[in-house]
Amino acid sequence: MNLEEYLNELKNQIRDKHAKEFVVNEFLAHIEDQAADLQQDGMDHEQALTKAVEEMGDPVSVGVSLDRIHRPHMEWKFLIFTIFISVLSIGALYVICAAMPLEITGNIFFKHIASIAIGLVAMLIAYRLDYTILAEKSRIIAALFLLIMTLLPIPFGQTINGSNRWLCIGGITLSIQALFLLYLPLFAGILYEYRNKGISAVIKIFGWMIAPLLSRLLYSDARGPFALFMLFAEFILFILALRKNWYAVKKRALLLGGGFIFSVIAAAVAILCINLRSYQVARLQNWISHIGLFTRSMDEDGMLYVNSRLDYTFLHSNFIGKSDSAINIMKDMAGMTGDLILGSVAATCGIAAVVVIMISLVVLSIYIFNISLKQRNSLGYIVGCSSGILIAVESISNILIVFGLLPLTSTTLPFFTSSMSYIIVDYILLGLVLSIYRYKDIRIEKEPVGSTVVKAE
Repeated sequence: MNLEEYLNELKNQIRDKHAKEFVVNEFLAHIEDQAADLQQDGMDHEQALTKAVEEMGDPVSVGVSLDRIHRPHMEWKFLIFTIFISVLSIGALYVICAAMPLEITGNIFFKHIASIAIGLVAMLIAYRLDYTILAEKSRIIAALFLLIMTLLPIPFGQTINGSNRWLCIGGITLSIQALFLLYLPLFAGILYEYRNKGISAVIKIFGWMIAPLLSRLLYSDARGPFALFMLFAEFILFILALRKNWYAVKKRALLLGGGFIFSVIAAAVAILCINLRSYQVARLQNWISHIGLFTRSMDEDGMLYVNSRLDYTFLHSNFIGKSDSAINIMKDMAGMTGDLILGSVAATCGIAAVVVIMISLVVLSIYIFNISLKQRNSLGYIVGCSSGILIAVESISNILIVFGLLPLTSTTLPFFTSSMSYIIVDYILLGLVLSIYRYKDIRIEKEPVGSTVVKAE
């Protein structure tokens, strides 16, 4: 059996087309290396190749073994844990809706179930997609994404409660800010695509970093919390890329670049703070008062109302089971199934349920980072980390806000806040993680291997 026949037979045993290419290249390199050694022992070129092929073993049995290794994988434990969080979310909202008056909750529970069902479908679709398309086309995809997200509000934009952060398409209302979270995995792909391109690439990365904020500025909606959230998440990803030495910049240049990013973020925050609206100023004053830096009367404008009510709710909630006094507080709170859902969980299910939810989200975030950090493919590593960063920062910021450790602002608790847009986006992020794991033994980076066989004279 000659070399071409051997490789074709080997390739026929492997089902994944990407794995076929990888395995054939690997075996070709091994055969050429072995043939080169044999040539140095005195064999001619053809004899060396024939002998090297024979030493590789039966192509069918070898190919079957390699097919078991280089095939798509499902991370079943991660999927089961995702289903557990989904059931926990549905159960928590069911208890909340059962304990609260129907005129307050309405059909929120059924909308929540529909959101999770759609989210799970979106997750499976993302799982089936090949994330490695970002390796070469992330900038094109990101540019198209930004263009679409910039133009869509013109025909489909909707203002709700004075905020123009919504799209209404076919009777379905979607949060623009939730959809913009999907930019972060694209930004991760951009970081990967600019590898080994030096300091000029770092400058271009800064441009991609602020691009989504410029898009929202066109609609006067680059809100402080949203801008900080995006910049913070992008900055962490950039630091992870720098730690991998992707851009071959010297330490001094690296420090200057990091200082520049920090300056941009600080300047953005300063500009946003100068233009804060009166209610935003009141929220900051409320938070400073709540953490005890100065005393401020709640009767001045009522801005201490939310934090005081949440404090009361947690203090009067049972460890397990509902508390009528806490329920009476939460039923009048705006965001009882949204931003402040942890308060509703405490009132209706007990503090133990709040602890279980928080631990579950922390474990999920750690699980995502664990999968990502183990990737041999650098693209899988950085894209997986982008999903982990989003889930972790969303979770931590919501928990800190609810417990009064950060100023009140619009936020969500992943998978639990009753918001179709955010729930679907969160499940898509999990689907990306599953896709990364699916191809962990197939999409393996390897430097091109040149032929080492000494050509026959």
